[in-house]
This record gives sequence, structure tokens and C-alpha cells, in this order.
Amino acid sequence: MTTMVVVASRHGSTAEIGERIASTLSARGVSAHVKDTGEAGQWIYESDNIIVGFPVYRQKFLGEGPLFLEAHRTELQGKPLFLYAVGGGPKLSPELTADLRRFPTRDVAYFRGAISEEKLSFWEKLQLKVGKQPTDVDFRDWPAIESWANGLLAYGVS
Repeated sequence: MTTMVVVASRHGSTAEIGERIASTLSARGVSAHVKDTGEAGQWIYESDNIIVGFPVYRQKFLGEGPLFLEAHRTELQGKPLFLYAVGGGPKLSPELTADLRRFPTRDVAYFRGAISEEKLSFWEKLQLKVGKQPTDVDFRDWPAIESWANGLLAYGVS
């Protein structure tokens, strides 16, 4: 069985989490690989399980993640689907959680991400400065991410 971790990532934090999920599953004997949303569509039929991750910016999802899910809704039917969102806030809003639940998922997770000032645009730096938010911080909880990935085995990911 093959598991594909699909990632939409603007600055790399969500992609790095996807890589960790895939490597955690691989360490448990799962054939797992990571694909960007732009190339993942051609691999859906060859994948038994699909994990999709995308970031949250200002309480909105980065478009590529939900667009991937919508564009491939038919191909994803009947495949175990797991979603994770990555953001800077302490938790995902109930509205965004409900938005994720409209897809036929087996599990949804939220992880905090990382911000690297060198990867931010001028406008992103300005928005963080106005909001008095840090511009260089890593909130990722790697043990929690690995625990979630290991927990996917209970859903039959193998």
C-alpha cells in the first residue's frame, strides 16, 4: 500500500511537516511519499491513502489545498483521506474546522507552524509588525506531529 502526503506550502513550514509525517510513516514500514499539490493529481490512483496538508494565513486556507481537494473530489472518493492544517495561532477556528469536515476525512489535525523572516515578503513582514507578532519563530511540535502520523496506523494506513 502507498500513502501520498500532498502539501500546499508558501514558505516551506507545511511542506516540512509533510516530510516529517512521511518519514515517520516510512519508519513504521509504510510506503509514503510527498508531492506538491501541482503534481499530486497524477499520483492519486496509485495511492491507497491520501494525506493533505495546507497552511492557514489570517484565518483563511492557502487556496491550493482546498482547490486540490475540490478538483480531485471524484478521484478521492473511497480513499482514506486525512487532512492537516498549519498555522500560527494556538488553534484552528471552529469555522475552518467545519470547512475541513465537509470533505470525507477520517481525521483532521491542526499544527502550529514556523515563520522565517528571510522567507517573508515585505507585506507579510509589515502585517506581522503591525499585529505585533514575531517574524522569526518556530512553533512546530515535532513529537505531536509524529504522534499524529503514528496514530494514522490505527486507521489502517499501512
